[in-house]
Amino acid sequence: MNKPSRFQSLDQLWRWGSRPIFHRPRWFLGRVTHSQQMALLRILAVATEKQLSLIDVLEAFEKDIHGRWRFQVSRLIDLLRSGVPLADAIEKVPDLLPSNAFFLIKAGAESGTLPSALSLAAEVCMEQRAERVRTSTGVLLYILAVCLVLFMIMLFIGYWIIPKFKKIFYDFNVELPSLTQRIIEAFDLAANYFWVPIVAVFLLWIAQKILIRIRFLENGWRPTFVYGLIYPRGRAPDVLRFLHVTTESGRPLMGAFETLAHTSSNRLLAERFEAILQDVHKGNDCWTALHDYSLLTPSEVRLLQSAQRAGNLSWALKAIAKSIERRINYRMMLIREYLEPAFIVGLGALVGIIVIGLFLPLVSVIYSQA
Repeated sequence: MNKPSRFQSLDQLWRWGSRPIFHRPRWFLGRVTHSQQMALLRILAVATEKQLSLIDVLEAFEKDIHGRWRFQVSRLIDLLRSGVPLADAIEKVPDLLPSNAFFLIKAGAESGTLPSALSLAAEVCMEQRAERVRTSTGVLLYILAVCLVLFMIMLFIGYWIIPKFKKIFYDFNVELPSLTQRIIEAFDLAANYFWVPIVAVFLLWIAQKILIRIRFLENGWRPTFVYGLIYPRGRAPDVLRFLHVTTESGRPLMGAFETLAHTSSNRLLAERFEAILQDVHKGNDCWTALHDYSLLTPSEVRLLQSAQRAGNLSWALKAIAKSIERRINYRMMLIREYLEPAFIVGLGALVGIIVIGLFLPLVSVIYSQA
């Protein structure tokens, strides 16, 4: 029997040592970005439209990706290979697609219009992404930069300036002003319990994952009752886009409303859709029912009724969905424009209090020496 050469043994040892510790990348080895989700959504849209094999397409896509994202796509491939429908497989794999696209995909799968729903979801998510980047990225970077600079200044004051203040006043036997004492106590408290914010952020992250799993939160930090009870109109663009896909495929609207009632993961919103479906079953106009349950305005109802009579319903549904979404984005931008100055004023007030608190001791020293 031939004995393996030293080089073969070294090669085997190198391969053994180069193996990953985990057979599959776990959740903590990376994060899934919105760009990756959008790439997968476009691939699924093209594959379903061209009637290509999803497993073959995803296996080819999997070869060029790494980390957690590869693990997610591998799970999707395994589910599809085991016979799970695409919409159900997407639901079982977290963070696979943008959260606002899943509603359209699920409803499209239930109604048999999955290719059109995937294409529309990809188009809508790209528009929303561009709008979000254009309106919020600059504000977020500005706030982060201001907070970082303020934190560095506070760190310098707490580590270098305040100990000197304490020593100077101790040498002159002068009592510190009450405001300065409160500031020093605040700095000491922050130094002693610096770990509390870190633990709090970690616990909040765990709480978010748990609340999303039990379906109390959706789309990040939004509670389900926001769209289910307080502001159901926020979900109106997705509903109208799904109805647009249904009318484009020539399917009846009654089946679309039944799909809406059965596919929504938001229990409160599903109950609202079920009530709308009951109204439609009683013979009421579906657009009036959507208005009665706070998804449409009277002018939008009249426009849809006119478009339905004229045969332009599909175009009207898509146009109204985009109009509602544009108004929601505009209102959010207004709120952001008001909150940004309030945030800056609050930071300015905090800096002013610290500056005054550190200046008052100098006045006290001057008066005591005079």
